[in-house]
Amino acid sequence: MKRFGLRSAALAIAVSFSLLLTSQSASAALPVSGISSTAYNEGSDKAAPFYNPLAVSAINLTMPQATVNELNNNPGTTVYQPASVSITTADGVTTNISNIGVRLKGQATRTNLYGKAAMKLKFDAFVDNQKFMGLTRMTLNSMVQDPSYLREATAYRFYRAMGLIAPRTTYSWVTVNGADFGLYANIESVDSQMVKRWVEPKHIYSSNCYMADLTYSQSWCFDTNYGDANRSDLNAAIAVSIYDGEAWWNEVNKVANMTSVISLMAADLYSSNWDGYTDVVQNNYYIVFDQSNKLRIIPWGQDQAFPIDSSAQLDWLGRGPAFRNFGNQERSVMLRKCVAYAPCQKLLVQAQVEIKKKTDALNIPDFKNKIAAVINNAYVRYQSRSNANLSDVTFWQNWLDVFFGNRNASLTTFLNSRAPEAPNLTLTGAATVGSTLTADASIWDYTATLGYQWLRDGQPIANQTSRTYQLKIEDQAKLVSVRVTSSKGILPSASTLSQAVLVSTAQAPTASISGSNAVGGLLSATPVVSSGVQVSYKWLRAGKAITGATSGIYRPTLSDFGKSISVITTVTQTGFPQVVSTSSALTIGAGTLPTPTLAIAGSAAVGNSLALNISGIETGARVSYQWLRNGNAISSATRGTYLLKADDLNANVNIRVTISKTGYNNLVVQAIAKVVGLGSLIKTPTPLITGSYKVSSTLTASPGVWDASSKLTYQWLRNGVAITGATLKTYRLTSVDSKQSISVQVTANKVGYQSVTKTSSSGLVN
Repeated sequence: MKRFGLRSAALAIAVSFSLLLTSQSASAALPVSGISSTAYNEGSDKAAPFYNPLAVSAINLTMPQATVNELNNNPGTTVYQPASVSITTADGVTTNISNIGVRLKGQATRTNLYGKAAMKLKFDAFVDNQKFMGLTRMTLNSMVQDPSYLREATAYRFYRAMGLIAPRTTYSWVTVNGADFGLYANIESVDSQMVKRWVEPKHIYSSNCYMADLTYSQSWCFDTNYGDANRSDLNAAIAVSIYDGEAWWNEVNKVANMTSVISLMAADLYSSNWDGYTDVVQNNYYIVFDQSNKLRIIPWGQDQAFPIDSSAQLDWLGRGPAFRNFGNQERSVMLRKCVAYAPCQKLLVQAQVEIKKKTDALNIPDFKNKIAAVINNAYVRYQSRSNANLSDVTFWQNWLDVFFGNRNASLTTFLNSRAPEAPNLTLTGAATVGSTLTADASIWDYTATLGYQWLRDGQPIANQTSRTYQLKIEDQAKLVSVRVTSSKGILPSASTLSQAVLVSTAQAPTASISGSNAVGGLLSATPVVSSGVQVSYKWLRAGKAITGATSGIYRPTLSDFGKSISVITTVTQTGFPQVVSTSSALTIGAGTLPTPTLAIAGSAAVGNSLALNISGIETGARVSYQWLRNGNAISSATRGTYLLKADDLNANVNIRVTISKTGYNNLVVQAIAKVVGLGSLIKTPTPLITGSYKVSSTLTASPGVWDASSKLTYQWLRNGVAITGATLKTYRLTSVDSKQSISVQVTANKVGYQSVTKTSSSGLVN
């Protein structure tokens, strides 16, 4: 088969899927984005979009001959060898990284380089802090033992959905020195960077042999991948293996996050991953201790999950012979101890039911079909080193649908063999006649059926076998409870009895009125309509029905002023006879008028007019006005406007408004006062001079017409300077004035007004 070369990223994005296949008759499928969706992106780190199983990338490795020789001649070496890599992501972006480390990986599948070897890449092996999309490592699984190409992507997906620390996956087409190696599962490497997305690790250990269990005999099987050399946390976890039963449970919870461990074992059993931690192989897993020294198990290597061989499909409690009679046939110490201790076994089975729910919710068939649509024709068909037969691949992919169906049926059969457990139960609702009580019962075992029986003083209430019960008059002062029973055919049932509640009388009260008993006020009648209580109302004025007043509220009108108001209520209540009652009467008093908005408009200066702006007057109300000076009434100032006088100078002037209406209390309000300042004269003419500008002649000032009551004074000027003693209306020119300019100033003064001075034009004396 010819070498499959990569085309440009732009072509990979632009060309349609069918044209892409046609154009590649002699070359490999390009890295494509597959189904355009971010639905399978997980995490918020830079690598999240890379680890999308629908987004295929291309990884082109360039290895010097020395690296090729070392990997071929010594495939078991764990020493990273130098290489370079070019990575093209599904969006067409290419990243070239030099001087990275590469080594082979695997146990039973480890082969020489050209046998489609599984590989590990370490970007910072020789260059500190060198990364790709924030990653320091990358794991390329060859999938030579996974004929479906889907096991790891599928299994890890529901492991993560269970809250387990598990790697993300994608796919990459790999070439080495120009030779196509084919499609690889690109698995997120388990290192501190990956684990920190879940917990803050203190230590990470990897299992490095078969049957690497948390026991003294196998303690040497664990390598420290992260953290210091102090292995006291691991040793403490191993030490727990000597205990059994309750003692083991108490001790193991001190050193392990058992919720996580139990979920891991349940996931292993559900997927029948006989090559993981839980079954007899105790292989392919990591252990992480968080900062509180609590252990979690990380799955690693799922190519043996979902086996077709029925003898490899694990028992739900780890019973029966080991698949292929492997090893000492002992399941992991954690599984054995858990199954043997009833409280732990219950949690294990609960976790298995939870996984079924998760896989149903994840829609695994749709998930794996979307992946198959991306990889089968575009990639798998071009494989030359392993698993290239599309018919076989499709068979194994379809087997996953059968496997999950069979596994769920097997779980149902297993659960049906176990006696049901008592349900969890709480009782909610008010313990009053007419109220409804609800039995909130739940059970994790979906094969169990729940039945209900309500009890009164411990005795069954006839025909009351539903989830809810409405309390009746006969339950008054009685103890009511419910028994919920979990049943499975002929197996012994289990039941839970709720706490009994004492039923009290909750009969609606007789009619009464509350609120404001004034014209324009608001009255409310009780009782009010509620669950199980129906009420009709009839309001009365002086004992007679008020037309149209049939709601729970009533607003008294002018017609009600000085009269008595009452209400008749007719109450129809579950568990009680109908009750008709009349409230006590209230006499309606005078109402309260709404306060209007007042504002005085106009400039507060003597001689100006002020006007009241008013809004918000009750319809039909009468309004009277009184202007005030320093709080005292101004005689005859009883209109909405007022002309300011000299007497108002420097005084606080405002207005008092009195509002009245029949049936309401009078309302008296005042506006905000204004301080009155000096007025401004309106008539201020420029004076004229009559007479001859000759020595010994008399000049006369003609002041013009000024505001009434203005007092005028005069001052004659020589060259603009006041002439001493020249303050009359006339002035006789003297020799001193010869050749000088003469003018006159007229000053007007009026009480309450600013004085004004005007100067005439000047004339030259001959």
